[in-house]
Amino acid sequence: MTNLTSDTIVSNGLLSNISSNHAVWTGNTVSSRALRKIVAAYFVGKLAALTGLLALSILGIIATQGLVRILLQVCLGAVLAHATELIHQCLHRTATGRASRDQFIGTLLATPVGISFWRYLSDHFRHHRDVTRESFSYNYQRMDSASVWTRLSGFLRHVSMMDQFLETFRWMGAALTGRVEQRLAQQGEVPNKAIVSRIRRDYLIMLLLLVVALIVSLAFRTDIIIQLWLVPLIIGWAPVHALIELPEHWKCETSSRDPRLNTRSIRAGWLARWFVNNNCNHVGHHHDLSVAMERLPDYEAFLMDQAPFKYFEESYPRFYLRFCKYLLTRKY
Repeated sequence: MTNLTSDTIVSNGLLSNISSNHAVWTGNTVSSRALRKIVAAYFVGKLAALTGLLALSILGIIATQGLVRILLQVCLGAVLAHATELIHQCLHRTATGRASRDQFIGTLLATPVGISFWRYLSDHFRHHRDVTRESFSYNYQRMDSASVWTRLSGFLRHVSMMDQFLETFRWMGAALTGRVEQRLAQQGEVPNKAIVSRIRRDYLIMLLLLVVALIVSLAFRTDIIIQLWLVPLIIGWAPVHALIELPEHWKCETSSRDPRLNTRSIRAGWLARWFVNNNCNHVGHHHDLSVAMERLPDYEAFLMDQAPFKYFEESYPRFYLRFCKYLLTRKY
């Protein structure tokens, strides 16, 4: 199976029958088939760039100290945030076009940043049915408070991803004690036994990685793993990932099922589009989740010719300027 239809998602019985009442592009400029065509070479190129950036960041951190090292750790975290956007493409099977290969790559990228690929997969397609159901633990409610101090503290908690890190440890504990299925049941729908088993495996591997990291650090009396892994996650990956995801549905009409109303898109330059893997074209992605990420700008151009998007920003800086104004005044 090379991609997903617009109204059906099947992943080993995980989820199915995701409804969509939105038209699929069959325009004359580029065919619907072309929009869904997956060119594995594109994703291989993305992985090659990711690998190079990871290597440069790691070598830079090892070779430096002080403020320069901290800046490079933030850069490494940002590279991991970019990798998280590639994980998202793997969820949709529009990376290499082969489910098993995309799932393997997605798991390989997700585990070091504390993400269970299979739980992300389970949660994410529910998010496509209801945008208020997120795959990560965010703090949107606090940022909507009437109190400016609560909004500001909520934003700091949001970008720290503190709740997400704590939730990851809770899932590790559930995996260790065999309570993964119970935790999933508390959230609503429970995937089949095979997926539950894979989710548990993901968190057990994360726990094992932490234990190995601790043993190596103590045995060799080194903090290199902390410097190359845990610090970049906290000071780089967490805030950058949170800021990438923030515009997608914030202050949109999330009670609506229409992507033109519940989702925001942002016009971005080529560098930003590469960094967020075209996640800036989020209305198009929610309008038809089977469109390849590389073709989302073309697809959105077609959609906007039909009718303008209600929530659209001309650039990321413009959105964040308005967002900062909201934090201080509660006016957007």
